Amino acid sequence: MARGARLPEKGTANARKVVRRAGEVFYRVHSRRRRAHHFNPEPQDHHFGGGRFDSTPNDSYAYLYAAPKPETAIIERFVRTLRFDGQGNHRVLPLKELEGRLLSQVRLTRDVELVSLCSIVHLNAVLQSDWWLVESAPTEYAFTRRWGHWLRGEADWADGFVWRSRLDGPNESLVLFGAAAENDLLAETGEPPRALDDEDGLRWLAETLEDYRVEIGTVDPAPGIGS
Repeated sequence: MARGARLPEKGTANARKVVRRAGEVFYRVHSRRRRAHHFNPEPQDHHFGGGRFDSTPNDSYAYLYAAPKPETAIIERFVRTLRFDGQGNHRVLPLKELEGRLLSQVRLTRDVELVSLCSIVHLNAVLQSDWWLVESAPTEYAFTRRWGHWLRGEADWADGFVWRSRLDGPNESLVLFGAAAENDLLAETGEPPRALDDEDGLRWLAETLEDYRVEIGTVDPAPGIGS
């Protein structure tokens, strides 16, 4: 998959719109210091770290990643850099990655309009020739963020993007955009958040990750092959 040598000209995308209705429920992983429905208002570095469609100083906005299924939210957050060792062992998720993390349920408080990146036709509509924008590895995130900023300008009506999860397809992932950490898009559902770093949470997480051949360890995983 290739990202292209440069961004397209302004006004050349024909983004496809999908609507998610008020009341729909999603799951997200977040820090214990942030409420379930609060967005992350902190821009990321231009080149390093961060997520696929985070804001940067070039395009500053609050953002929140979520998924219709709790498993997808978990996999997208914790498994994206894990590799198999080529010896038949499970991938290893270091325990420290779970410290202070919660899995929470949120609901839409109003209808939201999203740019769909869920099919190759929808990707072609925003001048992507393949699945790179939504399936590239974290090493490409500096570029996917820049493309995301361009696409936000092309679809200034959009409350976010939705795409087929790279690691849990065909299930969907989405990102919502806001002007600040608190906005009118989401509310808590009243369902208590699940702590991912206590005994009950670790037990549930271990059972959930088993199907994905991931186990919870206490040390950093060794470099492996595949993905």
